[in-house]
Amino acid sequence: MRHAVRPATASCAAAPALLLLLHGTGDNERGLLGVVGQLAPPDAVVVSLRGPLQAPFGGFRWFEGYSSAPEKVALDATVGSSSDAVLAFIEGAPAQFGTDPSRVYLLGFSQGATLVWATLMSRWSRPGLIAGGLALSGRLFPELLQSGTPLSTRLGEPSQLQGLPIFASHGAEDPVTPVGFGRENARLFRAWAPGADFEYVEDPDAGHEISRTVAAGVTHWLKQHVASSS
Repeated sequence: MRHAVRPATASCAAAPALLLLLHGTGDNERGLLGVVGQLAPPDAVVVSLRGPLQAPFGGFRWFEGYSSAPEKVALDATVGSSSDAVLAFIEGAPAQFGTDPSRVYLLGFSQGATLVWATLMSRWSRPGLIAGGLALSGRLFPELLQSGTPLSTRLGEPSQLQGLPIFASHGAEDPVTPVGFGRENARLFRAWAPGADFEYVEDPDAGHEISRTVAAGVTHWLKQHVASSS
């Protein structure tokens, strides 16, 4: 998978954590790296992945359509295949980057956040494959939880997220993925994984963006969970 890297800029006693970034529609592996790379703890390795599909107006994406209106092929196949690619990348990351296999964190924005939801809730190859996640302005597809759908065949056990820190945010004025989806994400996830350490932040003044309020929440979360001194 094409990716861009911000190496750890400070040393730590043990292998560093890995923060894996998943961008939104029309962006590339450089976009989130320039924003989140500045928020991430200096002793973590930050890797930003490029979506596998060309977006219709330039850049790249993870699945066809939008989080608010996915195409059928996305729900039937592409969300799953993109999530599988992320899971495979996680498996190979310790050998490639020298990171701690027990300290892998996902952060996604927009379509990338939708993929974070799908990856967190998919079956993992081993317990503890992912240590936590941040989903910003995306959508938890309800098809993951609907029996008989292609996405539901991927669903793991809620117990794999027991105690894991999960941060979600949404702008109340989001015109792209309206805030109702963010509220539904929180409702569905809390009901499915009550044992997760879940936090939902809603910025009343933000649109489809990583606002100052959200950035502050992300920074605090990363310092608390990802920094080696945490």
